[in-house]
Amino acid sequence: MDLPPLSKDQLSAVLTSSRSPTELFNTLVEYEYEACLKSTPNSNESELLSLFYSTFFFAHLLTDQIYEARAMTQRMPQDLAQTDPSLQNCLILLRAVWQRKYESVYKILRELPWPDRLRPAVESYETYFQEKTLREVSRAYEAIRPAAAANYLGLDTAAAEQGDPAIIQKFTAVGWTWDGNKKLLHPKPLPPALGKDVRLYDEVSEIMALVGKYGG
Repeated sequence: MDLPPLSKDQLSAVLTSSRSPTELFNTLVEYEYEACLKSTPNSNESELLSLFYSTFFFAHLLTDQIYEARAMTQRMPQDLAQTDPSLQNCLILLRAVWQRKYESVYKILRELPWPDRLRPAVESYETYFQEKTLREVSRAYEAIRPAAAANYLGLDTAAAEQGDPAIIQKFTAVGWTWDGNKKLLHPKPLPPALGKDVRLYDEVSEIMALVGKYGG
């Protein structure tokens, strides 16, 4: 069945009705050619294109396609990428995710201005990023200071350092244990990951050049 024409309302509907990030991504793939056709010089569709490419960007992140997200930012209209606030924010976020700057990722998601229509994707990615990071930390550490653990999840590090029960409970609720005497959290052991995420990190210089060009 053919999809409805690309529009802001249709993008919002796709974003809220998709049953999984993969479904969202696959639907937006089907719309990319139409978006490309609208990406003409002096196009009056800049608001629609901004929403499409921003949503498509988050669909890449939600399906853990970081390298592919970088490639997508090169396909979108470059004049729009240089001037549109949402796409600028996406490029800033891409840099922080690529560099694994956890505190910056949460700050960007929570504090930079995002359009209301894009909010579901932004909030979904924050949750996804927290859960993914929690798994990575669980595999990397046998014991960790509360402030360090809180930093990975975008929580209040100062409160965590003081042993705030509300923050400690966020970890113990997922199976971690708390040693109050040593002031250490012990992650719940997880089985090794089935495969390593090989996302061509040797391309980091290219992505930094891209963000430096458009991200200010």
